[in-house]
This record gives sequence, C-alpha cells and structure tokens, in this order.
Amino acid sequence: MPQKTNNKKLMSFGILMGTTFTLFFGLFIPTLLGHSYSVVSWIIGTLFLIFSFISPNFLLPFYKGWMLFAEIASWVNSRIILGIIFFIVVTPMGFFIRILKYDAMKRKFEFNTESYRIFSTSKSKSSMEKPY
Repeated sequence: MPQKTNNKKLMSFGILMGTTFTLFFGLFIPTLLGHSYSVVSWIIGTLFLIFSFISPNFLLPFYKGWMLFAEIASWVNSRIILGIIFFIVVTPMGFFIRILKYDAMKRKFEFNTESYRIFSTSKSKSSMEKPY
C-alpha cells in the first residue's frame, strides 16, 4: 500500500533534488569534464529549492514521476544484481560440487537395500540448554 505524501516529504524531496541538480549537474560534472557551468541546471535546482519552501504541493507531480522511475529502476536492478550473484556464486559452486561428485541428498540408487530411511539419534536434554 503506497504511503501518503505529506508536505514534509515533498519539502525534503525538493531540497534533495534542488541541491543535487545544482551541485551535481551544475558544478561537479562541468568541472570534471572541463566545461563551463550549466545555467539550466542552476535554474532547475533553484526552482526546486524555492518551491520546496514556498509550495511543496507544486512538487507532487515531479515526486510521483521520480518515484515511478525509482520503482522501475529498482525492479530492473534487483533482477540484474541477483542474476549476476547467481552466475558468480551459485553456478561455480554447482560446477565444483559436480566435479567432486558430491551428492548432498544421497540420491544414489542401491539395489540391495530394503529402505533408504536414515534413523535419527536421540539427544540428551543438556543439548537444548546450550544449542550453539
């Protein structure tokens, strides 16, 4: 269930976007690339800051658009990150276990056995006092 957007949240969003536009796009990137400072990003950042203090409700459509973008980006990124982790961690483990021919589930078929049941052993009461 989506949370309601209040003025405090919109004000925080406006301050964050205003300072980000001003510092990142207006100062940091042009300095890094050796270009002159971007007036457009300074204007956009200043407008975000002004509207965050004067009328935070004006920022509601921008907030909703940004949250929609963030939701889509998080959906895509989580699939990419989980896929990379799977192929970097889980797949080599599977190959390594196959090379060692280790069968963790003990699925080897034996013709002469009556049952595949593994009986559990009884534990004393003291094992529950200090389980670790």
